[in-house]
Amino acid sequence: MRNIEVYPQVWLGISNYEYHDDVLYQGWDCVHPLEFGIRLSGTTRDEFGGQIGEGYTLISGGGIQRKMTYLDSQAYMGISLCMPPELLATFFSTEDGEIPPQLRFLAKGNEWQTLLYPKTTTAIQTVAQQIVNCPYQGMTKRLYLQGKVLELMALQLDPLLLRTEQIFKRRSLPHTCQLNVKTSL
Repeated sequence: MRNIEVYPQVWLGISNYEYHDDVLYQGWDCVHPLEFGIRLSGTTRDEFGGQIGEGYTLISGGGIQRKMTYLDSQAYMGISLCMPPELLATFFSTEDGEIPPQLRFLAKGNEWQTLLYPKTTTAIQTVAQQIVNCPYQGMTKRLYLQGKVLELMALQLDPLLLRTEQIFKRRSLPHTCQLNVKTSL
């Protein structure tokens, strides 16, 4: 596994593992950072039915991670992006510099974390492949990876943001409707 600090406190991990058999391992209760994950090949499954790979990505919110059992396939290649959840406000913020309401569930602090397994898209797969096959070195590589990491976060969060924006619009519609009446003199 290669780890690259693409921004202060934002780590990109690139994994390429091969085992003789599937691997079963046990996680433990711990404080977990915000994590975005993609498998280009292979899968990881948790005991609750969550899966990363074979059509699904991972958004693991920051908070307390439950003790869980995982099963990794014999071989997998993937990337993960880890950061303190409060850094979401650095990349996605309100005018006040805060984490937007529709993303606050990803920064739970001392509460149980949220685990999401959104469907992967061709765009997500393409960006992940571009990260793994970065053609640059040195400072240019870091700049390239910074852009790709932001693109990857945006692609994974986009469906969530669209869904919550639609919900907010539906909820606020009656309060924002205006009646435009023309009067003739």
